[in-house]
Amino acid sequence: MSRPTFLGFEAAKTGVFASQKALDIVGNNFANINTEGYTRQRVDQTSQTVAGYYSRLKPDLVALAGMGTHVNGVQQLRDERLDTAYRNEAANSGHFDQQSIMFTEIETIMQELEVGDDGNGYGLSYAIKSMFTALEDFSYNATSETDANVFANAVSNVAQTLNRISNGLKDSANQYKENVYIKTTDVNDILSDIADLNESIRRSINACNYSENFGPNELMDQRNLLLDQLSAYGRVHVEEQVDGTVTVQLNGHKCVWDKECDAINYQENTNGTIQLNWKTDGTDAANDVGIFKAAVDIINGRGIGVQSSTESTTNGFLYYQDKVNAFALKLTEVLNSSFPETYDANGNVLTYKKLLGASVETSDGFKVYPNVMTTAANINITDELSNDSSYILSEDKSIDNTHLLELINKLTKDEHTFTSASDSFTGTFQEFVADYTGTLGSDNSYVKGRYKTSQTLLTEIQNSRDSVSGVSESEETVNMMTYNRSFQAAARMMTVMDELLDVIINRMAI
Repeated sequence: MSRPTFLGFEAAKTGVFASQKALDIVGNNFANINTEGYTRQRVDQTSQTVAGYYSRLKPDLVALAGMGTHVNGVQQLRDERLDTAYRNEAANSGHFDQQSIMFTEIETIMQELEVGDDGNGYGLSYAIKSMFTALEDFSYNATSETDANVFANAVSNVAQTLNRISNGLKDSANQYKENVYIKTTDVNDILSDIADLNESIRRSINACNYSENFGPNELMDQRNLLLDQLSAYGRVHVEEQVDGTVTVQLNGHKCVWDKECDAINYQENTNGTIQLNWKTDGTDAANDVGIFKAAVDIINGRGIGVQSSTESTTNGFLYYQDKVNAFALKLTEVLNSSFPETYDANGNVLTYKKLLGASVETSDGFKVYPNVMTTAANINITDELSNDSSYILSEDKSIDNTHLLELINKLTKDEHTFTSASDSFTGTFQEFVADYTGTLGSDNSYVKGRYKTSQTLLTEIQNSRDSVSGVSESEETVNMMTYNRSFQAAARMMTVMDELLDVIINRMAI
């Protein structure tokens, strides 16, 4: 058996070069230990193949054994299954997080759950109780202008509270609409960037002779980071292609393919709702789960009483706007039918004094019209009551407080039917507020619980991903020592081979 003279040198040389490259990659891992989206890399090696050939004579392959190592490429350490699980759960997490933020915003506007002087919030319930207290004091002395003024101010405070809630809901909804519009632009940029990276990766693979498993890792890291960001907005499905590109679906719609991408159009409708549609075919872009789905559902949410195809059955801004509108309408109805103004010959009430009406802007400024339907946005005390609180006193200065006691019962004990677009509720004023406030608290508690659960699961998946793809300082330190020893051993092997050749060439007798 004969062997090539310098075979040992070549084998040792490949070991030196492979160890050097492995140390380079370890150093690169250390350098990017805090780089967002970086995936740990390693050198993929295989033993050099003994090259055989066909011949009439049996080749002696034993002589060619031990040809060293071959570096196949630099590989990313990623788990496709964990990537898919992370992105699916990121969509759920983004969905419930967005819902929780928006429901909490509605709670803040309502101010029913803040701690007040009497343990309640400073919202509508607090204003109603203050009005009840003023009315009770007024009922003890029906001729007191002071108590009449206090009651008139309390009624005005209830109207202002309704105005504040309505305007708060409207302003908050508009802010979230603007936020959705901005996020739509951000997502379109992400889709465009992914398509651009697809083209860059494909060109790099062709130009640099990368294989299917060893591509331009840094560009792939950028693309994976964008895919992770995209997953918060909807359910992302990624399919890798043989040319290194990926095809991406968002909520079931193909939005990136090759170097092309689709875009989401933001649209605000005349009824105040919004829509997100794909540019290519006009289909719904917020139809599954994620930030977009959550935001659109709450902005368009009218509960079970949806009035158009663009509204959602979620208890959102429109739902609570309907509730306070129903409250304003019923309060106007009750107060405007409680203070007698004129009587017939038999002493029966013909007309009642109007305490509340709709504030309408005219050429001379704002004027309150009692006969115009009131909403939470336009409700206000009438000009007569605003100009003179003694307007609600009996003209004959009667001490009869029967109508005040009846009004107390109407406001505190009598059941009324509050009709909104969503549904109808029968109960007292306080019970009505407690009902929709309870719905809000229940919805928020539910989504917060789901978000917490989702975040826990997402953290577990991320930890599993980090154990595979993240840079571990201790593990890389061990690798550094291992590759250093391998380098030293390969270098020492070359020294030994040199000594053997010296013996053969210079010391053996010829």
